[in-house]
Amino acid sequence: MKNRKMTDTIEEAASTMTDHARDTFTTVNNSLMKALDQNRLITQNLMKAVQEESLRFMNTRLEHTSRAVEKSRECQGISQLIMLQHDWLMDIARDYAELNKRFGEVLHEMTEQTADHASDLVADASRVAQKAESANERVAAE
Repeated sequence: MKNRKMTDTIEEAASTMTDHARDTFTTVNNSLMKALDQNRLITQNLMKAVQEESLRFMNTRLEHTSRAVEKSRECQGISQLIMLQHDWLMDIARDYAELNKRFGEVLHEMTEQTADHASDLVADASRVAQKAESANERVAAE
């Protein structure tokens, strides 16, 4: 009779540990899925922003080059042509500087989003650790 009671207690403790392990696994799995989804969303937003900025840059470059070609038709002499080329090169430099500035802003924004999501993940991991600790304490108390 004593052995039977001890066996029941051991089986109950094992069942409780299995339930806690399953709960912990589910929580960790949910946290990982949330992290993957957030990373996918951040990457998707980054790619969209890069595509938009690249398209804007190419349109700007096309406009400036078209304007330079049109103005070249009116040039009278080599000095005007050199001045036009100088202006065109300055436009290129400005356009690339603007592109770098915009990419920097996009990356800064994405970094802030990533930091926010990382803090959420840390909070989730902390909750999982607390649940596991309290479950272990309950099992140990039994």
